Order: sequence, then C-alpha cells, then structure tokens
Amino acid sequence: MPTPVQLVTGLGGAIGSDFRSVSSRLYFVEYNGKLSCLDLIRPLDAVVSSGTGTLKGTWLFDFDTGAMVNSGTADVWWEQVNTVVRKMVPRGGAKIINLGVVNFNALTHVELQGLNYGTAPIPGNNDATNQLVVGDVFAVKTNAGNFAKVKVLAYGYDLQLQWVTYRLKPAYRVLGTGYTNPEDIVVSSNEITAYVTERSGTFVRVNLNNANRSAAAVIASGLTAPHQMSLDEARGFAYAVEYAAAGRLLRINLANGSQAVLATGLDRAVGLLMTANGRFAYVSEQTATAANGRVVRIDTTTGARDVVASGLTSPFMMVWNDAGEGGILLTERDPANRVTLIDLTTSPAQVRHLVSGVAPRPSSVAMVTGDRILVCSDSVISDITLTESVYLPTGPLLMGIGHVPVDRIVAGYADTTGDPGYFFQVKDCPFGGTLPLMINHERARGMGAAYYKILLAGAEVRQSWSDYKWSTPTNRFELETITPDSGNFYPVRGAGELWYNHWLGCMLSTAGVATGLRTVEVRLFRPDKSAIPLSGVIAAVGLMIDNSAPTAKIDQILHNLNPVGTCGIVNSGPDAFRFAITATDPEQHLLSWSLVSYWGDNKSKAVASDSYSAHVSPTRKWAGISGQVPAGSWAAADPSDPVFSHWCAHTFYLRVWDRVINGYSYIHYAEYHKSITIMIPPGP
Repeated sequence: MPTPVQLVTGLGGAIGSDFRSVSSRLYFVEYNGKLSCLDLIRPLDAVVSSGTGTLKGTWLFDFDTGAMVNSGTADVWWEQVNTVVRKMVPRGGAKIINLGVVNFNALTHVELQGLNYGTAPIPGNNDATNQLVVGDVFAVKTNAGNFAKVKVLAYGYDLQLQWVTYRLKPAYRVLGTGYTNPEDIVVSSNEITAYVTERSGTFVRVNLNNANRSAAAVIASGLTAPHQMSLDEARGFAYAVEYAAAGRLLRINLANGSQAVLATGLDRAVGLLMTANGRFAYVSEQTATAANGRVVRIDTTTGARDVVASGLTSPFMMVWNDAGEGGILLTERDPANRVTLIDLTTSPAQVRHLVSGVAPRPSSVAMVTGDRILVCSDSVISDITLTESVYLPTGPLLMGIGHVPVDRIVAGYADTTGDPGYFFQVKDCPFGGTLPLMINHERARGMGAAYYKILLAGAEVRQSWSDYKWSTPTNRFELETITPDSGNFYPVRGAGELWYNHWLGCMLSTAGVATGLRTVEVRLFRPDKSAIPLSGVIAAVGLMIDNSAPTAKIDQILHNLNPVGTCGIVNSGPDAFRFAITATDPEQHLLSWSLVSYWGDNKSKAVASDSYSAHVSPTRKWAGISGQVPAGSWAAADPSDPVFSHWCAHTFYLRVWDRVINGYSYIHYAEYHKSITIMIPPGP
C-alpha cells in the first residue's frame, strides 16, 4: 500500500475539510477552534534575489543571496573535473532539475513548485553532450527552501547566468479562530464564503477574508452535534447530519436558516454526501458497536433507506471519488486508521481498503487527483499518492442510440416526451437505417477492457465506419476509419484521445434485418481477448426494428362526388372537393400525413392532415388511412388570393412520415402529388 507523507504536523484536531482545485488549497477546521488552510501551491511571499552574473569554474553559487562564493553554504558547485568534463552539482541539501531551452520569463513560482527536483548533477561537458547550452534553463530548490530559476546566458569555463529566487509563504495558515469545537467546513465556489458546523449545535457562515468566529453569522442553531454537511448553493440549501443515538438529516435554508427534517433515527451519523440532484443522501453511521459502522443511502423523496456498506470501523467523513458519483472515499478511525473506497458502480457495492497506517484518528479525506488524496487526522495532514486511480467511470455501457438515452427506450421504442425540455422529442418511435451506438468507453477501460464486440439479434456485427480524431501533430481533426479485426473485435478508445463523436461505438446498419424486437448488445474483452463479465451493467437493449417505408397515394379527387381525371379541368359547379387518399404504414408505425394544395405564385392551402399524437395507444400502433375520404369538403377559394385560388391549376401534395428514427432524425418519408385545373367562376 502507498506510504503517507506528512505535510503538516502539530495541528489541534484536524476534522472536516474541503479541497478547492482552482486554488489547490485545502480548507479545514481544527477542533480546538481554528479555521485553517493548507496550500499545495504556496503563495508568493517575495523575490529574495535576482540578477545576472558570473559563476566561475570551480566556484559555488548561493541563489538565496545571489552571490558567488568559494566556500561555505551554497546551492550549486560548477565543478571542473578536467578541461572537458564539467557539471553543475547541487550542494548543501539543495536540489536541482534541468528544463532545457524553455521560456525563462514565463516560468513562475507556481511551475517551480511542481517540478521533480533531485540530486543528480546537470552535465555541462565541453563537448556535444553539454546540456548547459546558451538559453538552457534549470531550476533549484535551495537549501533554504526557496525556489530559483536560472538561465545560461553564456557558456564556458565561466558561466554567465540570469536568475530569480522566490521565497514562498508557509503552506499552513490559520485563517480564523474562536470557533466552538468545529466539525466540518464547506467553501463556496468563489472561495469567499465558508460554512462551518460547530459541535455545540450551530451552523455559521463566515467571510474567509475575515474568518474569526466573532465575524461569523449564525445561520441555524439548536442542532445536536452537527457533523459533516453538504452545500447546494444553486438551490440555496445546506444539508447536515447529527451525531446522536437518534440523529437527524436536516436541510437548512441558507437565506433564513429554517430547517426541514428529511430523516430521523440515524445512529450516530458523522459523514454526509448528497447526490447532485439532491434526491439521495449517503450517511455514515458509527453505530453503538465501533466495528459495525455502516453507510446508508436515503431516498429523500420516499424515505426509503438501504445499507450500502457495513462492517466499517468508526466510519467518519466522506467525499465523492469524482463528479460521476460512482464511489465514496471515507476514513475509518482507530484502530483501523485507514482510507476506504466504496464502489457504487457494482451491485452490491464493493468495499476496498486503499490505504492503511494513516496517522491516528483520521477524520476526512480530500481528492486532489484520481491518484492523490489528502487525509486530515488528529494532528497531521498526510499527502498520499495511490497506486491506482480511484476514478470510477459510471453509467451504462451501452448508453443509447444517437440522441436517445438507453433508459428512454421502452419495449424497443424511443420516447423522450417525458422530458419536455429535451431538444430531441420523439414518441413511440421504432428504429431503422444506420444507428449510431453510443458506448461508454471510459467505463469499458475502467473494467479492464481493450476490445468490445457488437451483437445484433445474437449475431456478431462486422461493419466499418469513420469518425474524426484530433491530431496534435497536424493540429486538426483527421478522419479515421474504425474496422473490426478478423475476430470482430473493435478497439476501446484510449484514455486522453479526443474524438469528435466522443461516445460513438458503431454505426450499425439495420439493412436486411426483419421487422420486430431485436436485441443490440455490447460485450467487453481484456487485452488477451478473454471475456469480461458484465453482471449489473446495462450492456444491451431491445430495439423495435422497422425497415419498411410508408405509402402515400392520392387515389381520387372528387367534385360533386364524381372523379376528376388526371389534369382534368373543373369549370362549373360548386367550389367543393373531396379526396380519397392512402397514407399508411405497413407496420402501423405512421407518424403523420398532410395534404396541401399549391397554385399560382407560391400560394398554398391545407386540405387535411392527421398525426400519431391523436391516436396514441398502449399498442403504439397507428396504420393511418387507406383509400378513405377524409370527412368534409374542401373549397379552392382562399381570401388571400380571391381571384386565382379558384381560377388556376392546382397541384395537391400528399406527404407521409412514419415514426422510424435512426437516433438522430426521422428517416422514412413518402410523397405523392396530383394536378387538376380549377376554373370555377366566382359566385353572385
């Protein structure tokens, strides 16, 4: 297991914490009354030395004072082994790294802190192997703990150098004091405001620029030992749990402090996580038996409660492993003293102990990156680099078809009308044509997959398609063709690859597939092409396949109940027409039909229309009409064109759509038109 590195010690009971990635700063509270922070990127305090000068051969240089010396404390030694062999050697505990010919002016104290310094000398030989060429830049972590950037201006037995040495502020700072046994802290997105729970029962808000308790505003009081909280700034709420034999889950209005009880009977609750939509709460309970702690999930809309993980040792505060909410990181206290991951992407959830031997009484864990965490213990904050990433790609493996999510496909038909704000509105639509299968490549990689297969109706698919992939060398999207190998294996897209259609996994043609419910399935395979079990993962969906097109035909145009021949002329009688039409779909998946008349100078007038929205039924079937005469008669006269509307050639267009989609649009359309001339004199 990884070894914790202590970043700061001697703390007064570090409890709750909140890491802000923008500033690379960990905010935390100390139980002895302090609100503090730890900067992973330390702020600049001052430039302690800068300038240009000469470093003579065999001499030393002190970048803290900006002076060349021949003895005593210094950071580097320009060693001359002989007339050819030369090297820049770190001295006195200083460390060094060569950066090559880079932009000296653009290199800041922030970048200098993130470099991997070492004790290996930089070769400066008087031959082709020389790295200290003119323009070369190297960095020094001085023996006084400062950071210097150094540029070679001229090379030789004597070096001409330019340097700037930065002194940084301490990483650990106390921002405010006077709190009564604070338990947790959450910082606003702009890092101006912080919210703090105090064990005495209060929930307060404070400005981080004036963070003493005396300047804080009490939002709510009367709570019983509130511990971890969750902040929902967008909706104006905070959530908190109480550490009590019968604790509560509370929602607190940030504007007026009013409290709503969402759950009761929590057994010594400490940790709390809310899902992004506010529906589910994950709560860690220590329970009366220390070795039987657990994490429960509470549905805040129904009150339903499930045990997610049990057998935990005094579980404390928690954090999501990533924005996908696929896993929970939490600390377990004495005697376990470890960091644990609860993987929510499996059913049941899996518990993995990531790090043991952390400093005693760990309280909270903060995510820095997928493989780096910070742990707040009683008197110590530890920095831990994990052996593997804790990011857990979540969601279904087969995500959907085009714009239709997999969970919006019911009995094979697409239906997104339950979400009226969604841009792609379809109702009871079957599938056909070429289907863009959206595959969760991240989850596939997370499950150890290097390849996948597509199956349609049980048969392996072998189809090629093309997509754009970003090329750094050409600085443009390049078209690439994806073709399965001889075993019908497709490659899982690699981490860090940028594809224009990020989730695309296949352009699946349904040509030749008979109408009916057919299963599309994704299967995963390891690099050795052995199969990966997919229990509990959505990897298949039934699709109602329909490759049949609708029919459109104007069977007859009737005037005075008598058929009008093709290109016939109607010059007497009433201005009243009827139409016998066929607008139907062989699979009864009709979407709509419309009959419109066109004449003269871009004039038109609707005759009749109908759509599936007027015929929705549990069967999802509507065949349309076949050889029928829509009720009522149609008059050619139109007020917008009183002269020519009934004294002109008319062409009648029948347009018919069925409901078949390819995931992006409707694809089946039929059209029919018929023309006659109407020359009916105006009435008296």
